[in-house]
Amino acid sequence: MEFDWSPQEEAFRQEVREFLAKELTDEVRGSMFIDTPARVAFVDKMAERGWLGMGFPEEYGGSEKPIGLAQFILNVELELADAPIVGKNIGVVANTIYHEGSEEMKREFLPKIFANRCQWALTYTEPGAGTDLASLQCAAVDKGDHFEVTGTKLYITSAHFADYHWIAVRTDPDAPKHQGVSILIMDADSAGLSITPMWCVGTTGAERTNEVHLDHVKVPKNRLVGTLNKGFYYMMQALDYERFAIIGFAIRVRRFRRLVDWVKQTQPNGERLSDDPVIRSNLARLATRVEIGTMLEKRCICAAAERVPGVEAAMNKAWCSIVSTEIADLGLDIMGPYGFLWKESEHAPMGGDMVDQYLMAGHSRVAAAGVDTSKAIVARRLLGLPNALGKPVSPGAAK
Repeated sequence: MEFDWSPQEEAFRQEVREFLAKELTDEVRGSMFIDTPARVAFVDKMAERGWLGMGFPEEYGGSEKPIGLAQFILNVELELADAPIVGKNIGVVANTIYHEGSEEMKREFLPKIFANRCQWALTYTEPGAGTDLASLQCAAVDKGDHFEVTGTKLYITSAHFADYHWIAVRTDPDAPKHQGVSILIMDADSAGLSITPMWCVGTTGAERTNEVHLDHVKVPKNRLVGTLNKGFYYMMQALDYERFAIIGFAIRVRRFRRLVDWVKQTQPNGERLSDDPVIRSNLARLATRVEIGTMLEKRCICAAAERVPGVEAAMNKAWCSIVSTEIADLGLDIMGPYGFLWKESEHAPMGGDMVDQYLMAGHSRVAAAGVDTSKAIVARRLLGLPNALGKPVSPGAAK
């Protein structure tokens, strides 16, 4: 079996790496979000090269370059370089619009996305509806020519710089909870929409996310994605893309490499950590798990060229989260008490980065519906194990 990229794909990967070596600056590096003028300008340069629309039809602003896996190869290289990624705008939103949106919606939004003229917030989570997204209660009432949306959303990280909200709402309160949800595209500057900052503790002091308040916000009917009340299934499809286009394994590869480099360079009491047989053994074990994750991600990317990779994305998500925790745990074990020092301390190993990794590992386990949800998808769809009601699902169903 051939695990390497094709010659054409490898050439594109090298082209991206040359671009990063030239264009990636400290001002741009350090965040996955396209949230500052410098990061917007950086992604603009990729848009000018036609990279954001590669693999999509030219009639929607895509590129004539016939590399079906280009968007995912690009995203992996951006993650490895600690650069802003395109996994949300393209990997999640553009893919779902392309598969489920109306012709009008495709022509309105896809060219904007591929030209980097808009940023998006994935506006799903609510108080009491986190990993169980089918329980969301944010109401969208049919007012004839528009919906009127009222409710509250939590942990919407991109809300303060987004142009649009990709928002999940309840359009039929009387239907079973999985069948009364719809997806709307909402303008971020809509009347009645306001945001309140929320701050999550990190090594830099705090990272911003947001609470979004919606008070009778009007959304035109043509902003309904796909079919009314089928939004839960579109949201699951979007989450399938999110589980590898945003939560990519390449970030774990970068973190593991940094830990290995630190071990090689560190000599407490004049003795190299890399000579310690226990540390070497633990790193070797973790290296095999990192390689497994790389192969799972490649498998997921290849499946995405033909269909929505439900099972493969769930496997990637679960393994990403597990390995994130193992990298942070091993790093802190090797560093001892010093590993818990904040960035402000001159004695903090790796600039205090391991504390941040440890905190983010916990977030990774619940993001995009959580590890247990991903395991349940694999169990039911791949292995055909029974669901909570005891009803089996045939292997390979609903991929």
